Amino acid sequence: MNAHATLITAIDALLPQTQCGKCGHPGCQPYAAGIAAGEAHNKCPPGGAATIVELSALLQRPTLPLDSPYPVTPSQRAVIREAECIGCTKCIQVCPTDAILGAAKLMHTVIESECSGCELCLAPCPVDCIDLVAVPAPVDRQAERQRAQYYRSRFDTRQARLQRDRERLDAERQRRQVPPATATVAEPPATAESSLKPLKIAAAMARVALQKAERQLVQYGTPALETQVQQLREAAQQAQAALDKAQQAPVTASAPALATVATDPAALKQARIAATLARAQLTKAERAFGATPTAEQREQLEALGSAAQQAASHLAALEERTAR
Repeated sequence: MNAHATLITAIDALLPQTQCGKCGHPGCQPYAAGIAAGEAHNKCPPGGAATIVELSALLQRPTLPLDSPYPVTPSQRAVIREAECIGCTKCIQVCPTDAILGAAKLMHTVIESECSGCELCLAPCPVDCIDLVAVPAPVDRQAERQRAQYYRSRFDTRQARLQRDRERLDAERQRRQVPPATATVAEPPATAESSLKPLKIAAAMARVALQKAERQLVQYGTPALETQVQQLREAAQQAQAALDKAQQAPVTASAPALATVATDPAALKQARIAATLARAQLTKAERAFGATPTAEQREQLEALGSAAQQAASHLAALEERTAR
């Protein structure tokens, strides 16, 4: 291991390992690499003053106050209001320590001892059923370091599992590239409900993005957030209007099982509207958030990007069937 890599490891060992992203990096190790490359060492809210002091001593730099739009993060953990949970699994997908148990459409719960209090599960929750509660702080710095090491081991285990899952999916996709010898069955035409799905997703994502931006505006009240809220409100209104218009349109009769979607131009038109609208919402959000979005804003961008991708995929599928 060279001197630079050794320095990154030493810096990473002093960070709290919450992987919260409040420093502007996707995790503690990337921030450690940034610090080793010359970036400021006072951007970690969970670490607070104690971490800044230790980093200053290690790097032989001046001790500076915390420089972050977020306050110092106290010892905390997430709690799911289980009666309100809809089982969407979005919190499970983002938890860096695999601290949330649950399955699709089933109640989720947080394993207290595994939760680092990173807050990453708050933004993607569509029903805002997750709260943060205070927990006792470690009794001394040694206990705090042991806790950070445990969080890091949980994070590394999760990353290894995700890598295995990706490799398995890649292998399955490669196997599916070879067409089976059996005859294929013609796909049924898209129904009115399936044609509305991208519009519903776009409208829901727009509402969630607006609600989260409004909460940020109440908390911080900056002019930039006011502009962002206005843009997201317009996008949400447009998305809802497009959905309402599509739902009011007359539904055409179902085609025979082997007919193509070309016999239902209304479904194709609705899919095009949904794809265009989803792209527009994503573009507006990107402009509003600027070049350096916060962690919550990145979650909103990911949600809008996912909605745009689903709408585009749905449109592509309809156009492909129409061309047959």
